[in-house]
Amino acid sequence: MSAGYLDAPWGQVHYHHAPGAPVTEQLRDGRPLLVLLHQSPLSGRRYRRALAGLAGFCVPVAVDTPGYGNSGPPGGQWSAADYGAVAWLVADAFGAERPWLFGRATGAVFALAAAAGQPGRAAGVVLHGLPVYTEAEKADRLAGFAPPYAPDDDGAHLAWIWARVRGEYPWADPALSTDLVADYLAAGPDFAASYRAVWRHDLAAAAERAGPVDLLLAGAADRIGHMHARAVAAVAHTRAAVLAGATDFVAEQDPAAFCGALADTIDRTGETA
Repeated sequence: MSAGYLDAPWGQVHYHHAPGAPVTEQLRDGRPLLVLLHQSPLSGRRYRRALAGLAGFCVPVAVDTPGYGNSGPPGGQWSAADYGAVAWLVADAFGAERPWLFGRATGAVFALAAAAGQPGRAAGVVLHGLPVYTEAEKADRLAGFAPPYAPDDDGAHLAWIWARVRGEYPWADPALSTDLVADYLAAGPDFAASYRAVWRHDLAAAAERAGPVDLLLAGAADRIGHMHARAVAAVAHTRAAVLAGATDFVAEQDPAAFCGALADTIDRTGETA
């Protein structure tokens, strides 16, 4: 895996790409750019084991959402549209007029917001584990679902983060849990800034502006897999699929299955950047 930075008005955007030539050189062979947006409060590292496989049929760029991973934080409270616009900043930086957009969970909301912000520009859109909240659920979460933590002299906040990760993913082994904790720490005490953008977002309006997405993807063992039926009902789409046994982290736990699902979708359209 290779990485780089792009300049942005608020700072720098960090991204990961497949090993080899720089992204602009990889795009010269006609493969489409695929902008990958991750779930919060994690980072683009969650795609690192899939990048080489994805590079067989596209030019993948896994972006660290501003304020997460190694990307600089945005100034103030951003909306979902603001986060989504980062996908176009990345595409423009690499000269890709018609990129594919992919998002996982929080990132799926932002990918859809990007498509809504520039309707018809994306060559295609794939949403993995799109969270669809009721108005009551949004209000409940905004009321205090993920408050900032305060660093403690004795490091108690580290135990709190560990407990949160283990509570969300009790099946995760210590190595994966530690890796997720590292992403939490990189996000800082207010790790839920992008969550609030999702809970304030009008997903239905964005879906209407964006038009049909190419694939609604879910995992049978996904923590938010129960929302897949809501997504299928709420978002116009060409195809929906559930990956057997897949968790939130299928891209790193079963990269072959993940890449296969995307290859099937991207190859069937024949679109290029």
